[in-house]
Amino acid sequence: MKYLITYEDGHKLIDAYDDFNFSKSEFMLEDYKVVTFTYFLCEFKHFETPLKEDPKIKGYDMRGATFVFNKDGSLYKRFLMLPKFFNLNQVENTQYDVVKHKKIIGISEKEDGSLIAVMKLPNGSLFPKTIGSFDNEQTAGARKILNDNSYLKGFIIHCLDRGFTPLFEYVSWDNRIVLKYGSPELRFLGARNNITGDYLPSQEFSPWYKVTLSKSLKNTTLDELIEKSKTEENKEGWVVIFEDGQMIKIKTQWYIVKHKCRDNLDRENIVIEMILNETIDDAITEFNEPMFTEKIGNIQNIVNTYIVNKTLEIEKLYKEYKGDKREFAIKYNKHKDFHLTIQSIRQKNIKVVVIDYLLKRTKHLKKAREFIEKGAI
Repeated sequence: MKYLITYEDGHKLIDAYDDFNFSKSEFMLEDYKVVTFTYFLCEFKHFETPLKEDPKIKGYDMRGATFVFNKDGSLYKRFLMLPKFFNLNQVENTQYDVVKHKKIIGISEKEDGSLIAVMKLPNGSLFPKTIGSFDNEQTAGARKILNDNSYLKGFIIHCLDRGFTPLFEYVSWDNRIVLKYGSPELRFLGARNNITGDYLPSQEFSPWYKVTLSKSLKNTTLDELIEKSKTEENKEGWVVIFEDGQMIKIKTQWYIVKHKCRDNLDRENIVIEMILNETIDDAITEFNEPMFTEKIGNIQNIVNTYIVNKTLEIEKLYKEYKGDKREFAIKYNKHKDFHLTIQSIRQKNIKVVVIDYLLKRTKHLKKAREFIEKGAI
């Protein structure tokens, strides 16, 4: 059986990386504790060998892995989302020569929306979640679709009762990056087996005629798909699932150009945005030239250092908060990090607040260049 992240191993990674590259968020849903893990600004080594002293531990499932607890504190269930996977030719185990002979069991069209998993509490209540949140526009939209579609809800319960986490792409006219969609929709991508870790694409499931499936390709070779990626338009790309469980992404040239063209790599504000939204991998893979990789690497180091230092500064002030916001405001309202600390108290996630702050402050090119020059804003 392949390695799958455990609650204890997740905390080992969080401790080893000082709650930066790997972290967790805790929530209370209907009086049940729910803990979800995530990762940020990770390299291939963070997934393959995050702990040299314990090489069996892998980080591939740290984004989105969710642990639901009973009211007595015992673990109810672990729910897995999609493991981390890379673009073709991006890392050592996705090089063309490594994967070209592998048997393909599924090819799904990569949707340009938000990944949604549906999970279950011990009392039977269903809850949708994105990779790191249970309460945002996407989960609210997904919840409305579920409440209005008893057939889809029945399908989800069918999956959950059999030990799977059903995974969907939430697409909508107001929830897309490049592609255009109509009314909100949940498109079934596939499901993750929470016991074995196996991922089954939607085409592997017995057909449920009222469940909208993600588009898929059949009888297509890897070479044919690569050629297709050079000419196809109005598609982000495809996810390829091999027989051994490995998954890779292949993006269309049209999407890469439309999403972030090469000229944008000369704009520091766009590069910072791509780093913080973790879409920089596509640019590095597509434009693998020393001029770009060196520049991006330098900006990544500056961004990384800033987030670490600013998070530590806010944590220090956060510790002074004793539960009374008015008292805290009277005492610390002149502190340079007061407003960010208040936001962190509300959101209960300092890193998310810092990332959002940096995104807003470096939105314009001049401000972004000043930040890179000074390492501060």
